[in-house]
Amino acid sequence: MDFGNSMDKLRNELYKLCDETKTSRSGIDYLVNYYINSLGWSEQKALEYAISLFKNETIEQIKVFGKDGEEK
Repeated sequence: MDFGNSMDKLRNELYKLCDETKTSRSGIDYLVNYYINSLGWSEQKALEYAISLFKNETIEQIKVFGKDGEEK
């Protein structure tokens, strides 16, 4: 398996989910980089986890609240 190619596929899937849900790609990139740099996760684990946050609707639940913590 081509490791780089699988990462590209995961990132493309993640960006597709961002676009479909009108979620900021830069915000998701920040989250993925946090998982990698702060938690020491592999890029694959970080991307798969971020994708799972869309699939289990966690991202949508987070987006219900504004930056000030008030429900939109």
